[in-house]
Parts: sequence; C-alpha cells; structure tokens
Amino acid sequence: MRISDQMFFQSVMVQLQRQTDSLFHLQEQVSSGKRINRPSDDPIGQPLVLNYGKTLATTEQYLRNIDRGDSLMTHSESILQDASDQLQRAHELAIQMANATYSPTDRANTAREIREIFDQLIAMGNRSVEGRYLFAGDQTTTIPFVDHGYYTGTAVALPVTITAGVNDQLTLSLDGISSTVTIPAGNYASGNALAVAVQTAINADPTLAAAGGSVTATFDTDHLVLTSNATGGTSAVLPTGGTAQNVLGLAAGTNRPVGTYLGDSREASLLIGPNTPVIVSLPGDRLFKGVGVTGGVDIFSSVAGLQVALETNDMAGIQAALTNIGAAQEQVNNERVLLGARLNRMDATKTVLSDFKLSITQFKSNIENVDLTEVISEFSLQQTALEATRATAARLVQHSLLDFLK
Repeated sequence: MRISDQMFFQSVMVQLQRQTDSLFHLQEQVSSGKRINRPSDDPIGQPLVLNYGKTLATTEQYLRNIDRGDSLMTHSESILQDASDQLQRAHELAIQMANATYSPTDRANTAREIREIFDQLIAMGNRSVEGRYLFAGDQTTTIPFVDHGYYTGTAVALPVTITAGVNDQLTLSLDGISSTVTIPAGNYASGNALAVAVQTAINADPTLAAAGGSVTATFDTDHLVLTSNATGGTSAVLPTGGTAQNVLGLAAGTNRPVGTYLGDSREASLLIGPNTPVIVSLPGDRLFKGVGVTGGVDIFSSVAGLQVALETNDMAGIQAALTNIGAAQEQVNNERVLLGARLNRMDATKTVLSDFKLSITQFKSNIENVDLTEVISEFSLQQTALEATRATAARLVQHSLLDFLK
C-alpha cells in the first residue's frame, strides 16, 4: 500500500500527541502524588477511593468526639476529686467538733472554714470549660448553681407610692436573720429609685447589720430583685410580710437561696461509633443535689447544715450533718466510678478506631497514590522517547521537503 505524505504526517502527529498526553499524565501524577486525579484515570478504583475517604472522615470525627469527651470527663473527674477532698475535710471537722471537749467558740471558728468549703463546692459546681458549664445538663450557657441567694419579685406598676404608717413596713429573712425594715415614704416614679430606697432601708437595719447582712437591690424591667451579698450555706433573701410587701411585688415572687439548681437533668452525649453514643456529662442536680439517686442527699444542704450547727453549737445538728456528709462522699465517689468506666470505654474505642484509621488510610493509599520513584523513572523514559520521536520526525519531514523541491 502506498503511504502518502499526508498519511505520514498524520501518523507522526498522532504519535507525538499520544506521547505528549502520556508525559502530561505522568507529570500530573508526580505533582499530585496520586495515581487517580479524575474518575477516568481508574473507573473501578475511584469509587473505592471515595468510599475510603468517607470512612476516614467519619472515623476522624469519631476520634475528635472522643478527644472532646475525654477532655470534658477528665475535667469533671478532676472537679469530683477536689469535691471529694473538700467533703473529706468537712467530715473530719464534723467528727472533731462533735467531741464535747470543744467549746462553742471553737465550733464558731470552725464554722468559718466550713463556710469556705461550701463556697468552694459551689464554685466547683459552676466550673466551665470552653465557656460551657460542665454540670448544667443541657443548659450549658446557664450558671448551674446560685452562689448568692436572691429573691425575684413580681411586676409592679410605677409609680409606687409609699406612705408612712400605711404601707412602709417590710419583714424579711436575710441569711437566716429576720427583721422588719421601714421603707422611706415617697412617690417612686422610677424602678431604680425604688430599688435604691429598698436597699438602703434593708442595709441600714441594725439587726441585719449586726449579723453582717446586706443586700443589693435592682429593678429588672418591671420587678425588684433582692440579692444577698453574703456567701456560705445561709445566703438567702426571703420577704415574709409587712404592709409594703404587696406594693413592692415581694409577696408572690421566686425565692432562690444559695445552691439552687438552675440547669436541667439532661445528659450530653457524643457519638464514638455508628449508633454508639457515650454520655459525657453529669447533670448537677444528680451529682450535687442527689436528684434521682437512691438515698441521694443534697451536698450543699448537708454542708450548710454543718455550718449552721457549728454556729449555733447544736450537737445534734453536728451529728446529723456528719451522717449526711458521709452520704455525700459516697454519692460523689459513685459518680467518679461511673466517669472512670466511661473514660476507659472511650480509651479502648480510641485505640480500635486509630488502628482502623491506619488500615483504611493504607488501603486508600494503595489505590490512589503513586510510587514516586517509579513514576519519575517512567517520566524520564517517556520524555526521552518524545524527544527521539520529535528528532526522527524532523529529519523525515526535512527529507520529504527536499524530495519535493527536486
């Protein structure tokens, strides 16, 4: 068969294009380090690579969940250790002060340390990590426990008129001390002015002042809020009567003494595997208040009871508090055991998932990635072949043109 010049040139161009494409493909593999850069590179291998990629992404998310859960529970376990230490100290002091050889003064002095222990326990219950409270249940942006007792009144209509001898008396209990105060007569057109008047009257009362009691009064939107400035187990404000109680909106409000729980009972969980959730939180009402626990006790009330018993030299109260604090210690220890079991489970799962991730990564690499040494060697060979083809084609084309000129 006669081969025309056109057929020859077309054949040369096809060969050059084929070799150029092959060289470009190899160069792409060298640059990316991957054998499959598009579905057409390996129609069978590409779906496997995609599936392995999805599996890796899911596994990595599980591992991140485990790390986050481990962090949360490790912080919680550390707090429970501290709480256990504080309760142990309170228990030791209760045993010591139950001894008849100690005087009322000794017990009053010890009550001060118990007050500090109470405050530390409240602070532990309100501990947060990354701006989220550990023991608030699902309400992670709400401080779980009231650290200063307060009373929230109901709505009042401004202006409020206080008339001497008519509606100017307010009886309240502040940090366990009761007294009746006189609100200055006047026509209070603003909530702030009313709050200042109530605060001034309460803080000037000699009975409350002698006991070290004082409040901060504020007006929130349409109602008064009275907050005790004291800490410790007796911090609370409770209006109980008086002719001014109704007009001030302090008759049917909400009382929240120190230690009141503001979170919920829900438990947060994280997935550490397919359909495998692990609970990573302890709701504060169960841990510190004993809610839902068989034989559970309110830890704050137990320590506060010891504080009051020591302050009043109540021997029977000290014995009762001793029993309650012992139960509180057991309650905390049981939660620590539960946390430890969850941490162990997550550690074991992390080991399994890490090994699985390594295997899947290797499988994916075997299909997707290239042997760079081999590809570079092939690239060099193809480059040499392309240069040889170009040189040969140039000579043949040159001869054909010379023949044509002859």
